[in-house]
Amino acid sequence: MRQQTKACQQPRGAQVMDDYSSKSFRLLAMAMGAIPNAAGLDFARMTQHQVEACAVHMHLLSLVVLTNNVRSDSKDTIAHLQDG
Repeated sequence: MRQQTKACQQPRGAQVMDDYSSKSFRLLAMAMGAIPNAAGLDFARMTQHQVEACAVHMHLLSLVVLTNNVRSDSKDTIAHLQDG
């Protein structure tokens, strides 16, 4: 029987990354960690978050936070497209 993914915990940095992404920032992150009992997991059916949650001693190697500000000359075009 395959290991249940519910037993895994969310990585510590996930809350910070969720906060940035909820504010429409784009994130580029690189981390590494060991996944115990990896042979017992079905990675093909797991989401990225489930896989990351199973990693123990996850180390964030780098995090790049990017913003995508709307240019002032684009605001009128966006408003026109939204109005239909």
